[in-house]
This record gives sequence, structure tokens and C-alpha cells, in this order.
Amino acid sequence: MRALTAAAVLCVLTACSSGPTRPPVTDNTPAPTAAEMLAQARARNQHWLDPALITTFPESGIADYRPPAKLAVILPQSGNLAVAGNAIRDGLLSAYYAETRSKPGIRFYDTQGSAAGAKTAFERAMNDGTQMIIGPIGKDEVAAIHDIAGTLPVLVLNRLETPSNRHVLNFSLSPEREGELIAERLLGKGLLQAAVFSQSSDSNSRMLAAFEKRYQSGGGGVILKAPAPVFGKDAEGVAINSVLPEAVREAKAVLLLMNGDAAKPTRAALALNGAAGIPVFAGTDITDSGDAKTNTQLDGIEFLQMPWLVNRGNSLNISAAQLLKLPSARGPGAKLNAFGADAWLIATRLPVWLASPNSEIGGATGNLHLEPDGRIERTLSWSVFRAGVSQAANGP
Repeated sequence: MRALTAAAVLCVLTACSSGPTRPPVTDNTPAPTAAEMLAQARARNQHWLDPALITTFPESGIADYRPPAKLAVILPQSGNLAVAGNAIRDGLLSAYYAETRSKPGIRFYDTQGSAAGAKTAFERAMNDGTQMIIGPIGKDEVAAIHDIAGTLPVLVLNRLETPSNRHVLNFSLSPEREGELIAERLLGKGLLQAAVFSQSSDSNSRMLAAFEKRYQSGGGGVILKAPAPVFGKDAEGVAINSVLPEAVREAKAVLLLMNGDAAKPTRAALALNGAAGIPVFAGTDITDSGDAKTNTQLDGIEFLQMPWLVNRGNSLNISAAQLLKLPSARGPGAKLNAFGADAWLIATRLPVWLASPNSEIGGATGNLHLEPDGRIERTLSWSVFRAGVSQAANGP
């Protein structure tokens, strides 16, 4: 009997080892990219923020308004980032005092523009019993806070490349976002060959890189990249017109990444080099330093603009004109005022995104929506110069 049993087992083992075998099942489906994963989460209406993070906020009885009881703002009030910090503070306070409903207690803490200072400010705010933190703004500051944040929502005000902390929301005036929006504008109009002229800056370099990436993914191509042309005079004082590369005449669109003062001679150079009829586009910087008396030289240029700066309305019903007397509102500071106003708006509207993450909130810097990875992205409106005046642009 034992011999038979052993023989049977041996037979089974032999059959298993010598019989036909099936190849192992392999899944050759490539892993989804980060962009694809975001798109899938967006389609499922998922969001980053844990709903439990605002359960301690006092009930307001209003569906789209629920600020914390105590709000901490950690910004550089000293150091090399103080000018930007003060502009953001002024915009935030303008929105805070314009709010007529119940408001939280608010306290500011100085980060001194350093990672160590940001950590100290963060810890002080936590010890003071805050329910939410806004800030900081410096890259090093934001990275330091991202690593230690927990238990309450934190709205950092600079771009995080790889957000991974579910307590942190990420809001920034990203040049990359502007570049993407410009590319989408040109693609939407079927303009698939672009010439780009830009002033030298880190912001413009980042904007151009993002523009190229999005533009190429949609079938567009950059056929010319050149610095902003400069007009001058020879030794005898005779004007020298700027000569542009011949490739500019092959472009279907021209992109100007520069302020208004640089855009005016560039527009003249385009006309003098046979490219006057090509549609011209620009980013938000074109209005930073332009002289209103000579803005007719920019007529026809389409450019991105914040609702705050063209008085097209936002959820806060605040106009940039109300802050023009503040020193922080001069030049680029007006954009940072709007940035601060939107930081306040976000702190009071989190229930909207918890209920429906794909919802848009009309902000001073643009229409805001929450991405599944915690980034708060902006969609900006398009303007066009007509008779030297900025007006809403039509089209896609």
C-alpha cells in the first residue's frame, strides 16, 4: 500500500514537472506617468486635502465660507525677501479687512527669509494654537515647512516640485503656468510656428521652457528664440534699426516675454523687418512698466492678465486701484498684492474644494482650482491693447 502511495505521488510529481507548461502571465502595460495619474484622479474628482483637517474650524452657516478661528501668516518681514513679503501681507490684509462676515484672529510671524527662520515661525504659530498657516514664500523656507507640517492645513506660497505632504497646499504665481497657458492659446488658434523674443531673467527662462514643452506636445514648434532687440545710434548719432533674423517672417505667431518698455521697440523692429502682420502674444509682464501714454504702440498684442489688474471682478470684489497708494503696489508689487488677497480667499473657501475639488473659485490672480496633488492652479483671462487701453480679448 505504501509502495502504491509513493508511486502515485511520484507519478503526480513527474507529470507536473514534465507536462506542458504555460508561460508566466506578464503585464506589459506601461506604468502611468505622473501626468496620467493626475488626469485619472481629476476625472474621479479626487483631492489632496484630508477633510478632517478643517473639522475644527468654526461653523459659519455659509456653504462657501468657513475660515479658521485662528490664522497664522508666516512671511519674511526682514531679510532679502521682505519687500515681497510686505506686498503679499498688504494684499492679504486688504482682503481680510474687506470681509464683512465673521473673521478669524490673525497673527503674523517673521521668517527672516531663511529655512531656519521659517521653522521657528512655524513652531511659534503652532504653540500659539493656530488652526491654519499661510506661508512662507522662499524656496528654502517652503521646503523646510513641507517636511515638518502635520495635523493642520498649511498653504505654502511657492512652487513645490514634488508635493508629498497631505497637510500642505501649494499656491504660487508660477511662470511655468503662464508658459503653458500661452502655448494653449496659440494651439487653440492653430498657430503652430512661433518666434520668441525675451528679456533675460530666471522667470522668463522658466516660462519659455514650459511654453516649449506644452507647445510641442500639441504639435507646435519654436522656429526662433532671440533676445529683445535693442535700438541704438552710431558714432554720428544716426539711429540704427535692429535687424531681426529672417526666420521671424516664417512665424505664424510672435511671443514677447518682456515688459511694456521693451515690447514697444520690439514691436517697431517687427514692423521694420517685414513681420508687422504676424499676431503677437505676451505674458503678464507686458503691463509692468509700460507708459500709458505710448501704449498705442502695443495695440493688437494679446496678453495674459490677472482679473485684479483689469478690474474684471473677483470673489473678493476688490480692485487694485484701492491699493495704488501703498508703496508695495508699485510695479510688480501689484501682482503680489493680488497673490496675498487670494491666499486669504483660499483660507476661507476650503469647504468648496472639499465638496467638489474640480470647482473653480474666482480669485484676484485668476480662476483657481485644486489639483489632485495639492497644487492650486490658475487660469488667467486674455486681454488685448486697443487704442492703448487693455480690453478683454475674444476667442478661445
